[in-house]
Amino acid sequence: MINITYIGHSGFFIETETACFLFDYYQGEIPSLNKDKPFVVFVSHGHADHYNPAIFELVNQHPSVQFILPKGTQIKKYVLEYEERGINLSKHLMLVKKNEVYDVALSNGKTLTTTTLKSTDLGVAYILDFEGKTYYHAGDLNLWLWEGETAEYNENMTRKYFTQLEKVKGKEIDVAFVPLDSRQGKYALAGMESFLEYTTTKHVFPMHMWEEYHIITEFLEKHPEYDASIVKIECEGQEFRI
Repeated sequence: MINITYIGHSGFFIETETACFLFDYYQGEIPSLNKDKPFVVFVSHGHADHYNPAIFELVNQHPSVQFILPKGTQIKKYVLEYEERGINLSKHLMLVKKNEVYDVALSNGKTLTTTTLKSTDLGVAYILDFEGKTYYHAGDLNLWLWEGETAEYNENMTRKYFTQLEKVKGKEIDVAFVPLDSRQGKYALAGMESFLEYTTTKHVFPMHMWEEYHIITEFLEKHPEYDASIVKIECEGQEFRI
């Protein structure tokens, strides 16, 4: 059994039988932590709606917490601040590059395989392989087409997005967190549509919705064939068991 909590925006908390993962926290309530389970916190990039440095306070709640962030994310000032408080934050940090594979050693001796993809905005997307399950968190990897942009911009964005999708083409994914942003107007569904066409995903959690949850209904009205796989998020703090 896997417990998943929608914290808000693109933030999710996953608890498996043997580990816990937190993605792109920037506000909201984090569930109680089981200190006996390894805990890994992922940041996809440095935008304020995906990265709140308050996550580093989790070192006071979980002694073996690990933070995984893309290189280039602002961390130096926080390392120095924690050092002044007698806390060695660096030992909890792992900086990753785009388009790489990492075997992350967890505190219980298990290995978490983490693959990064290049975002179409900033930073990375993450693919986790752990205990026979595959998890995908897109961060801001999406088909960011806009009605007010030039044809050249949208064509370039399309090329960049599908270059990354080719890397997951045909992949079987157990849980995916994928943007579905109504601000894109007539293009709002395009990124999710393409992701679902390219992968076989059992459970898809829409995110980056800015609390406009009606976009899920709109997607399913157009694509009822995905009704069993799209998770119907209704509010922050909602919990799911899969």
